Amino acid sequence: MVDHGSTQIKQKAKPISEMPSPPAWPILGNLPLVMKNKLRMDKMFERLRKEHGDIYRVYVPGQGTMVILFRPEDIKTLYSNDGKIPKIPGFDMWEFIRKTSLKDRYTTTGLINNSQDWYEVRHKVQQDMMRPKSALYYLSEMEDIAIELAEKIEDVKDKDGILDPTALVLEYALEAVGCVFMGARLGALKGAGDGKRLIENQTKSMAIALDLFFIPTSIAPYIPTYKKFIEYQGEAFDICKKHVDEAIAKLKDDDDTVIAKLVRKCGKDSAIPLIMGIDALQVGIDTTGSSAAFLLYHLADNLDKQELLYQEICNSIGPNGKMTESALGKMKYMKACQIESHRILPAIFGSGRRTDTDLVIGGYAIPKGTTVVRCGSTSSNDPASFADPEQFIPERWIRGCPERHNADSFANIPWGHGARACIGQRFAKLELYVLMVKLVQRFRMEYTGDKVETVTHLVSMPDKPINIKFIKR
Repeated sequence: MVDHGSTQIKQKAKPISEMPSPPAWPILGNLPLVMKNKLRMDKMFERLRKEHGDIYRVYVPGQGTMVILFRPEDIKTLYSNDGKIPKIPGFDMWEFIRKTSLKDRYTTTGLINNSQDWYEVRHKVQQDMMRPKSALYYLSEMEDIAIELAEKIEDVKDKDGILDPTALVLEYALEAVGCVFMGARLGALKGAGDGKRLIENQTKSMAIALDLFFIPTSIAPYIPTYKKFIEYQGEAFDICKKHVDEAIAKLKDDDDTVIAKLVRKCGKDSAIPLIMGIDALQVGIDTTGSSAAFLLYHLADNLDKQELLYQEICNSIGPNGKMTESALGKMKYMKACQIESHRILPAIFGSGRRTDTDLVIGGYAIPKGTTVVRCGSTSSNDPASFADPEQFIPERWIRGCPERHNADSFANIPWGHGARACIGQRFAKLELYVLMVKLVQRFRMEYTGDKVETVTHLVSMPDKPINIKFIKR
């Protein structure tokens, strides 16, 4: 049946060539502008919005024409047209790396690709990964890791009680990822062994990963940055493989760990459990670590909200109590704090798609195969969606509160959307919940420094030290 309404909309749409765009260089397009602002990409896109409107285009080698979106309704249109295998810009490079330079290690490309391989792996693992019980199984282990973090903060803060926790929460995130997906405590919080090596490796990898987004795969193997990235990736793979192999060798029939479930689903000889561990490392450490750093900053900078959280913790499990599944289900303010922090300072400033079909967005015809980017950090801080968006107001997310928001659901989607939504989000949220509870139980946290914003690597990180005063309760 012919959709006459859709056809008329397409006929009235302006061609993409008429879409506003900043001045471009021959061949290089807007690459000089992007590279000049690569550590402040969110601010650059926001500034260009003021100059060119709610939808505009830029051109960079490696991606071609990129359409930039901000309005929730435009973002909804983009995601509602996902096909069977939604294509993520940038994943083509990861797929290329795993099928060429690291093909001796990767017998499957896992979830970081745009091929049928992604669909098959996701189909096998999503049920176990997305089920709430799968994450809650690790509640006790997460609590032990968070207590170790709290003790390390106590030990290493200076004589005035001040410490920037950013490096420590990255260690916490790695220790949690290792516990779940590699079946091992890696020693990250002790600053030793494989945990220390993986932290160093990941820090160096993420510092250059965004550059690969703008390099065509045809010339990538000849670029020094690419070669260095391959070196880091190979080392990380080998470390993870050692621990996953050991965990699989120790499995028992009644094990209910994530690794055990993946092995039962995929087979003992399958590479999927290993690749899931690698992918969790690739995308889970910096994203959860930076989210944790921003979360502690927001709590320390808003003492009234921190006190409300402390009261909820005391009412649920007491000032020294242990986390339970039942208590976790009742702690609405704690969950609201995590959502609100993620809204203001998301770990990933944007995401996108390479379109599977011709689309009309914002009145423009966007051809199939175009890279379309959602500038999420701007959307989630837009006063059109959230009143006083720069203010940390967890009550926005609690039903019945006067401050409850009425924003479009697509104004704030830090975990992504649809089939490509973060598959490990239940584990990441649990890490952040437990971190909050254990640190707020032990410390009153105060921050009196300048406003913290982001530096945009592949994952956004704090743009300055978050020097928090940790006062023992």
